[in-house]
Amino acid sequence: MRNTVLATAVAATQALAAPQAFAQAKGSATKAEVQAIEAQMKALAERLNKLESTNTQLQSENAELKAVVDRREAEIDYLKSQTRELREEGAVASNEIGKVKGADWATKLKGRGDFRYRHEMIDPERVVNGQAEDAADRTRHRIRARLGFDYKVTDTLKGTLLFATGGDDPRSSNQTLGGTGTRKSIGVDMAYVDWKFMDGANLVLGKQPHPYFRPGQSMFFDGDFNPEGGAVKFDRGMFFGTGYGWWLTEQYNANPKGENNDSNLFGAQVGMKFPLLGGETVLAAHYFDCGACQDNSPLYANNGNGNTTFTLPGSTTNLLRYDYEILQLSAQMGTTLLGQPFTFWADYGQNMASGVEYDTAYGVGVVLGKASNAKTWEVGLSYQDIGKDALFAQFIDSDFGDGVAGADGWVLKAGYAPVRNVTLNATYLKNQRTICGTGTAPNNRTCGAGIPEYELDYDRWQLDVNYKF
Repeated sequence: MRNTVLATAVAATQALAAPQAFAQAKGSATKAEVQAIEAQMKALAERLNKLESTNTQLQSENAELKAVVDRREAEIDYLKSQTRELREEGAVASNEIGKVKGADWATKLKGRGDFRYRHEMIDPERVVNGQAEDAADRTRHRIRARLGFDYKVTDTLKGTLLFATGGDDPRSSNQTLGGTGTRKSIGVDMAYVDWKFMDGANLVLGKQPHPYFRPGQSMFFDGDFNPEGGAVKFDRGMFFGTGYGWWLTEQYNANPKGENNDSNLFGAQVGMKFPLLGGETVLAAHYFDCGACQDNSPLYANNGNGNTTFTLPGSTTNLLRYDYEILQLSAQMGTTLLGQPFTFWADYGQNMASGVEYDTAYGVGVVLGKASNAKTWEVGLSYQDIGKDALFAQFIDSDFGDGVAGADGWVLKAGYAPVRNVTLNATYLKNQRTICGTGTAPNNRTCGAGIPEYELDYDRWQLDVNYKF
């Protein structure tokens, strides 16, 4: 704009000066020179006209731009007024929400759950007239559904409530289908609080998941069993550990000896984890003592689940013969094989109580792959041998050897995840159970006091469809 005005002024000056110069030069100039000067004056006049026209156009455009700017400023002022009104309304709404107790609960509540459909076949043996023979095969369909919520009270305190199908069996939340479509039971599976009282340390109280490390696919403890009591856990750097106390029975009914003791269990685990061979290796030592268990009846359904029991004269109540002071050593090594995650694990347990004959349990296994994300798979193979009184049988996996101590055998598992949060699993258990019976056992072994001991085959197939959310 400034350059245009300057050019206009120069041209005008030249145009005004041109007639005077022309008059002065007219008398002495030739005709050709006069014509050249007249041509220059004409060109300057044309240029001046063009500059004036351009200046008029620019003035018009400038006016239009000013009008646009004025409209935009008006719009901005309107939007600012609307923003102030919205802020005021938002403040009022926030104040009303804040008046409602727990108005922010939705942001602190997280739901989770899973559903499993299982087809299962069982091929067992039984003792008839002192001989082992095939029992009737069993085929059944079972479901397991769990739904829970985690509530974040503060950054260091949370609570969990989980419901699950199943009855009173502490080692199973499966519900067998049948009963002509009757409604199925559901109950509280977990209910606990978790307080992080310092970095790397937590206090957990209530009905909670297993608080300690379990290697690989070990079946020394059933994954469905959720203990009740308290636990303190720490995890700092390469070291971790747990100390816990569980209530097993409260105000235990007087046993035939006239005693009345609460049964409980106290234990601790320490361990370390460190990188090795491109993966993580974990070593752990675990010890627990079952208090007031010896000479009391088994804690669930008067069934020792393979642990040695006895009865007093005139009584039909089974009593546990031994105490259970269990030392457990666990190891797990992770690496890669054939481009897939590979895990080797081992588990060893021994009942340190006095007088126990079958006091040792061990398990070893491998897992190749990991069925987690879509299109992933895994396969695992393990062998376990659980002595009759090596472990507290109320906790061992209910699938292995039909959930009894005094069992050994192989477990083959395979899994595939076709899509995220869905897995297909197949499990085959080929086990032998050791039970006490009557007659004369073929192996001439006894359970004590002349009672014959039998080894019975136990095969179990499971096909599962799992969905997590």
